[in-house]
Amino acid sequence: MPITRDDIRNYYDQNTRLFLAFNRSRKADNIHRSLWMDNVKTLEEALNVVNEKILREIESVAPTHARIADLGCGVGASLFYIVARLQAPTSAFGLTLSPVQARLANQFEKQANLKTRIFFAEGDFTSVPLANESLDAIYSVEAVVHAQAPERYFQEASRLLRRGGKLILVDDYLANRPLSHNEAKWLNVYINGWHVSGVITGEQAKVFAENRHLRLIKNDNLTPHLRLRNLPDGIASMLLFIGNRLPIERAILPSMLGSMALQQCLFMNVIEYRFLAFEKM
Repeated sequence: MPITRDDIRNYYDQNTRLFLAFNRSRKADNIHRSLWMDNVKTLEEALNVVNEKILREIESVAPTHARIADLGCGVGASLFYIVARLQAPTSAFGLTLSPVQARLANQFEKQANLKTRIFFAEGDFTSVPLANESLDAIYSVEAVVHAQAPERYFQEASRLLRRGGKLILVDDYLANRPLSHNEAKWLNVYINGWHVSGVITGEQAKVFAENRHLRLIKNDNLTPHLRLRNLPDGIASMLLFIGNRLPIERAILPSMLGSMALQQCLFMNVIEYRFLAFEKM
């Protein structure tokens, strides 16, 4: 059956508190992946590598008074980090499909004691309640893969960005090559376990963006900086067999199987973790 918005909403409503509970760095409540660059020493630094890269892109297009949005914001950790380091940002907006995440983000915003208010809302990032050309920069981290129609995400991002504004994406992208039967098996487990039916190739993302006047200006493969936890294929297949037969209905079990499958896909280069930046023409 096709993955629906309700499926994705329920997935995050059920799992977000567990994701945060298992976060080993209480100073960085990011739900995205850590990147271990050469100069990174701690988990907190690794979790914030993506935030730093996004911050630099925002500063390049709006050194002061930036108007930004995080579409697929989770509990707001990236926005808290970025807004605190921008020069006099004008406004910041976070949107998540999950009401649980929206409530947590608003609670954390009150505790953050930031000089600039961040507005968090529950909603669909293909229909954002903001005016045309009202933003200098938009970013999404590990979020567009959840879109049932990724081209609609690019359409909405283009509507929201001013001319010269930037769209920044950090996400999984399919390798642009035929897959073996085994590779396709693990890809399907990842898609179904994590509800990521919108995973596309980098080339598809470029085409969708160009159709909406967004020009690709940066395309970095971040996969080599992940610390993969892939298993020997036989062991992973045995765990998948067992997991599919456990009588557990909560979303955490397919999420765990999806996590295992993602590690297999990254190791086999079926999936690449990439940083893309686009400029509104």
